[in-house]
Amino acid sequence: SMGNSDLELLRDVRKPEDLALVQKYYDAHSTLPPLLSPGLVAAALPAALPAALPAARPVASLSAPAEYASPSYSYSAGSSFGSSFGSGSGSGSGYVDVAASDDIARHILTFAQNLSNQINSNYRKTTVFSPLSIMSALALLLLGAKGRSYTELVAVFGQTNMVKLHEQFGLMLQDVQQPTRQTTSPHRQLDAWHSNSIRRSLRTYPRNRNAPQEVHVANGLFLQYGYSLNPDYRQAIIQIYKSDLQTLDFQRSPAVAKYNINSWVEQHTKGKIENILTDDLPQDTRIIMANALYFKAMWEIDFIGGATKVEDFYPNGEGTQPVLPVEMMVGAGAFPYFEEPQLNCRIIGLPYHGNLTTMYVIQPMRSSVAELAQLQQRLNADAIERMISQMSRRSIIIAFPKLHITESFKLHSLLERMGIGGIFNPVQSDLSLIGTNQPAAAAPAAATDRSQADGLASLRNLVAQRQAAMSIQGPTPPSDLIVSDILHKVDFVV
Repeated sequence: SMGNSDLELLRDVRKPEDLALVQKYYDAHSTLPPLLSPGLVAAALPAALPAALPAARPVASLSAPAEYASPSYSYSAGSSFGSSFGSGSGSGSGYVDVAASDDIARHILTFAQNLSNQINSNYRKTTVFSPLSIMSALALLLLGAKGRSYTELVAVFGQTNMVKLHEQFGLMLQDVQQPTRQTTSPHRQLDAWHSNSIRRSLRTYPRNRNAPQEVHVANGLFLQYGYSLNPDYRQAIIQIYKSDLQTLDFQRSPAVAKYNINSWVEQHTKGKIENILTDDLPQDTRIIMANALYFKAMWEIDFIGGATKVEDFYPNGEGTQPVLPVEMMVGAGAFPYFEEPQLNCRIIGLPYHGNLTTMYVIQPMRSSVAELAQLQQRLNADAIERMISQMSRRSIIIAFPKLHITESFKLHSLLERMGIGGIFNPVQSDLSLIGTNQPAAAAPAAATDRSQADGLASLRNLVAQRQAAMSIQGPTPPSDLIVSDILHKVDFVV
């Protein structure tokens, strides 16, 4: 996703006005060898911040992802919640299907771009969010949806085979959390620029050679005491999405329930997200869904600590007003880079150690607030993937502002404008495959195949239950679950 605020980035170091930046780097790091090629300068851009790797009242998915990054480290902590559900009128085989997985990833990127456009229509400032965290929360809703709720949610993921969708998304979330290339599925391919003479292009630059990467994605389901989950839904969220289940009493002890949920989020985001739930919980809450994301890694090529100093920052492009003083970091190395003449923009990648994660920054060639807004409207998933596929490493001196951005969104109205409104409407919502208000002892047994106690069997059973409901003539009983809101909270520091 891209934010609104912007500054000048990536100037040619051969220009006289940029020689001072080059000299600044040499002064800070006198052992730097001559640049291997005409360098490019990145002079401050919080304008195109990607969300972290990749959400409370009657049902919702509270999303609270957060990222934290320092010159040496990048931390991402977040949490997504399906806001409370309220009453109202292991994956399987472990085989990665590369084509299906890539298509899911493209739809996540498309969702990110669409949501970014909706956010930017209301906000005139830098914004950060985590599409992976939000989509993880929506996946848990999709798993138990029927009717209009199912139709709207499945369109977001762009898949028709629900067993494969959830299996592959679950595997994707597992691979995202792997610390090294060796532990990631061998079927997944790195972007092309990773193989562009990396050893030769990096050999002369100081870089982090032995730094860990930590990615943690957690799903939590907090149930009202006595509320009964569909056995197949329970099995699927545990085995496919590795979800934690807790029983709470929203009716008699809402303050205790709120404390336990906030503590869960804080724990799984390593303290980066505190008190995601600030309002009192309605007593008709049945379920709160939570997704937490935490990321911590070191830059492949570190910024130079001694070179950080206050510089002028131009939110609307260099030479314009206002001018803001910000702390600017400086570094140099062989970074992936590409210029796109058709979109009149450029993209630079700031890889993290291990080559599993990269921060991509996209900026108009002559950047301003207006130019950035136009670029955001023209960008789409295919254009972004195409630019990344054409990147190659180039010797670059980069200046980048230190950032600390905290965001909190309620996504109800944003998602409604994106065509996802049925889950918020007590008449149209149908999340009845999740569970029932009947006590567990009185809940009817699922008349489906329970011969395999694994996630894939449960996914197939849920598909069969959805198809059986569609074949029934006449109106179906309304679901006792509706989504009241989806809260998304992010903390991002560079």
